[in-house]
This record gives sequence, C-alpha cells and structure tokens, in this order.
Amino acid sequence: MGKKILFAWDFHGVLEKGNVYAVQELVNLVLKDFNINKEISLKETIEWYGLSWFDYFRLMTHEKDQRFLKKMVNRVLIIQQQNWETITKKHLKARDFAQEVLREILKQGHKNIILSNTQPKHIRTFAELININCYFDDIIGVDQHCKTRINKEVHKIKAETLKKFIKNKNFSKIIAIGDKESDIKAGRICGATTFLFIDEEIISEIKPSESDYVIKDLREILKIVKL
Repeated sequence: MGKKILFAWDFHGVLEKGNVYAVQELVNLVLKDFNINKEISLKETIEWYGLSWFDYFRLMTHEKDQRFLKKMVNRVLIIQQQNWETITKKHLKARDFAQEVLREILKQGHKNIILSNTQPKHIRTFAELININCYFDDIIGVDQHCKTRINKEVHKIKAETLKKFIKNKNFSKIIAIGDKESDIKAGRICGATTFLFIDEEIISEIKPSESDYVIKDLREILKIVKL
C-alpha cells in the first residue's frame, strides 16, 4: 500500500448539519433573558456563523459595554449546558453520507482528523452524539467562540495546529475540508488540497472561493481524490 493521505475535516457545517439552528435558538433565548426586544434571523445566524458568542451579541445589540456583553456570553454558556438535551441534541445531526465517506477513507488505509473552531471539551461530545467519533485518529478543538473580539487570524491558528499534527508523519497528501474561507486558507498554508463544502439547505448564494474544489455532497471527495 502507498503512503497515507490525511483528511482534515472541519466539523460544524461539514460533518454535521443543524447546529446553526441551535445557535439561533440559543442567541434568542439570551436576548429574551436580557429583555432585548429583537430576535436573530436565520439569515443573520448563517452570515455570522463561526464568530464568537461575544460578537453575535455585539452585532445584535450594538452594545459597547464589554462587561454587559460578557454577561450575555456567560448566560449563553449556562443555557447551552443546562439545555443540552432540548437544544443541541435536538438539532445536531450527521451530514448526509458522512459515515459512508469516512468509513471508506479508513477502509482504503488513510487517516481522518477533525480540526474545528469549537471548545475542545465539546467537540468530542459532538462527534460522539452523531456517531462519527470512531472514524478519527484525533479530534481537535481550537476554540475562539468565547473571545471578546473577532479573531481574524483563526485560519493561522488552525494551520499551526495542523502543522503540529502532521510534523514527522509521512503523509503523501493532505486534504482539508471546510465550509468557510478560513478553513481553506488554513489548508493552503499547509499545502493541502482544499474542498469547500456548501450546504444548499441554508446557503443560497455561493461566493467566490480560493478552494481547489467546491462540493455539495461529501461523496464527491471520493470521486476526486484517488484513494
């Protein structure tokens, strides 16, 4: 057998579907708790998806008091923990054909990892919840969601993390799959072949991308990459 290929997967919006609805529900619960008479729309949730909780509330309220915004962030974390069964678990599902694709990659002797902008203590639980955790050599969270500013360098953090993982490992090729340009930029820094995944159920407009491939079905990866 030839050298192994490493597939580095983003999680939210790629391997799972439905979390965007959980984020929308959580933001609206916090806005209600703070007596803010507005609701975040699905369109806004999608547009800002991947930003920190702090930035969601800053953008929704136009509030400049960081202490107040931090209280909102603390509140969303509490609600998320207390309502795991009724919010996160209710919405989070495995992406169509995710298990099929991941299983075939392993069957052909290659490797998968998750590299996600998610709290490290949560990402493994998310993977277990949708029954895909068994397909990965490592599940890595590089969380920025509780930061007090938009982190424009998240792609560099992901790239550094990926470089550490592949150091001294003899992979013949790196494949990076994500749903945002930050995922694509991180992959390109590491010399990966990049795939931008588009969820047609929530994204109507496909923006220009620097990715090598744009796909709407995870099975397309198996057709393009020669295993």
